[in-house]
Amino acid sequence: MAKNENSPRRLKGYYPFSKKYPSRRGNQSVSTSRKTKIRERNKKILICVLLCCVFIFAFVFVKFCYNLTNKPLADNNDAPSQIITNTDIGTIRAIHIDNSMLGEISDLSNALENAKRDGFNAVVLDLKMRDGTLNYHSSLLKNTDNKELNYVDNIIIEKIKSEGFIIIARIFCFEDSTAPQRINAYVYEDIEKTKIWFDSPAVFDGKVWLDPTNERAQNYLCNVINEVIDLGADCVYLQSVQFPQARENSVPVYTEDDTLLNRNLILLQFIEKAVSVAGNHPVILGMPYEAADGGDIERWGGTLFDTAASICSPEINITTESDYVDFVANTYIVMNDKVKNNFSTIKVIPTVKNQAENPDFYKNLSESKAESYIIMP
Repeated sequence: MAKNENSPRRLKGYYPFSKKYPSRRGNQSVSTSRKTKIRERNKKILICVLLCCVFIFAFVFVKFCYNLTNKPLADNNDAPSQIITNTDIGTIRAIHIDNSMLGEISDLSNALENAKRDGFNAVVLDLKMRDGTLNYHSSLLKNTDNKELNYVDNIIIEKIKSEGFIIIARIFCFEDSTAPQRINAYVYEDIEKTKIWFDSPAVFDGKVWLDPTNERAQNYLCNVINEVIDLGADCVYLQSVQFPQARENSVPVYTEDDTLLNRNLILLQFIEKAVSVAGNHPVILGMPYEAADGGDIERWGGTLFDTAASICSPEINITTESDYVDFVANTYIVMNDKVKNNFSTIKVIPTVKNQAENPDFYKNLSESKAESYIIMP
């Protein structure tokens, strides 16, 4: 009897433990079905991952385009930054602006307009006066308001910078008759420190000084430097970095034996502190000419031509032997050739006495061989 291969009973031979199962494609292996399911599941996972990546990419791209379209255009009218650093000291032609010009913005505007016309790119402002008054709102000394002074504030700083000028803040250092009593850093004339020293008799309005050997005095001056930089000064011009000179029958005393006192080292260490506080803002060391050439044992313990300050600024006095502009230009060349042998100070910018009575003074000076200079009254 022949077997009936199409018998419906044949289909009933599949049980859960069978190795094959009937399907439209014929009998298939159970193991083959599991692999197919795994492949299909992996394919679905891969598709989901790709769709997520495409969605994220599209979202980021759309966000980028949106931000790009809403980004404000650069203002080409903005003035370039005029701030100079220790590693980028260019040509400096500065003129001192008297404090009386800071009372009205219109007066300041006229002064800046004249300075620009005469070829200046920097201005000098007095932030710490010769008598020790801080000519800005400071947190260091209280109750030192001087109603005769026009305080330097953010409005003045912004006005000067908006005109493209570099701001040089002049700070009188140890020549100070205000801070000694506030921070107890007097110069005395006896070892016991019972008698305060004055630079001239009281009948001649003698003044006290900050003691250069006193750490409180040095720290106070460094704090002043820090404040004026925070205010917006681009450079710091330090003046009166020296020991006071003795007067007749009155010699300042600093230690039990001042013959062992290294005055030059003390001043050099102070300048190093000041430069550290100033950071990238150049420190200009203003001084009498002899402090850079020959020196003096009593005031500087030697010379201050090569210090931690980037710029040395000796004062060029007026001479009757030659034309003043030519004398300034020749001194500039000689000094900047000499400075090449220094270790720290890399440039000389002379301090020049203003010749306001000479209408051609600024023009002649700008056309001379002196590339940089600072004009003081």
